[in-house]
Amino acid sequence: MFGLFKQTMDQNAWVAVCTNEASIAVARVRRSKDMPPSLELCQLQAVDSISLQGAEIARLTKLYHLDRQNCISTLNLGDYSLLLVEAPDVPAAELRAAIRWRVKDLIDFHLDDAVIDVFDVPNQRITGKNSMIYAVVAKSDRVRQQIDLLTQSGLNLEVIDIPELAIKNIAALLPEDVAGVVMLYLGPGSGLIAITRQATLYLSRRIDIGSEQLGDDVDIARSKLDRIVIEIQRSLDYYESNFSQPAITNVVLAPLPHPVKGIEQYLAGQLGIAVRSLDINALIDSEEPLDMAIQSECLIAIGAALREEAKAL
Repeated sequence: MFGLFKQTMDQNAWVAVCTNEASIAVARVRRSKDMPPSLELCQLQAVDSISLQGAEIARLTKLYHLDRQNCISTLNLGDYSLLLVEAPDVPAAELRAAIRWRVKDLIDFHLDDAVIDVFDVPNQRITGKNSMIYAVVAKSDRVRQQIDLLTQSGLNLEVIDIPELAIKNIAALLPEDVAGVVMLYLGPGSGLIAITRQATLYLSRRIDIGSEQLGDDVDIARSKLDRIVIEIQRSLDYYESNFSQPAITNVVLAPLPHPVKGIEQYLAGQLGIAVRSLDINALIDSEEPLDMAIQSECLIAIGAALREEAKAL
């Protein structure tokens, strides 16, 4: 997404450092030709105060030599908007400038305070109208704050991405992604529904339900799960009506911090398609297996570190 610096570093691995108010998630993923990705490092560091983040990141950077690879980070879900807008009919070099005027009435802050990037929506069925494009819009001071936090901690920050693309990177490793898959990610307070096929993000929908609201049993979570089912059905309906792709028959649930008994069976029964839970250990080689709680907390960092392309949009 938001490209930053170009440096000569260890190009076979990415370091991802993702922060929120309570913790710092660090992941380092190495890729070798004809081999599965290797998770060399996965750490979660709790922080008592946002003011301590810089010192903790600097400590982790020194401890794990995180400055030897290029670094990627992600914005948090509440720090940006992902907007589906009509693509302007302009040359590629003028696209971002044109998109700025398309989104000015869709954001609640001044356009001069916005930083914007774009990525394509593929294989659309277009009838009498321009194709659509995704615009990522964030406040420039929030992006600058993230840049300063990480670069001043000694990291070689190259890209700030968004969670949707981190989830897409994980989905690309799933066998279901060949025919298309719905990835359901539930963070602590909110979540994402992402539809991908063959390593391409087609559709993303943000939901205001997170893992903290589910409890530990379907009977407790039923009302929340029913809302999730509706959002998944809407997403599938949009996908099937707007893209020239076969129907999707699989949902993969991202790791949860605690088990919710019967969640896969309930979602499958309501949706009428297969639902299973993801175990990162089955996708990525690592020296030690990761428990589900760590997988949940570090999933976005792992997904960000799975980035393959070096070029930012």
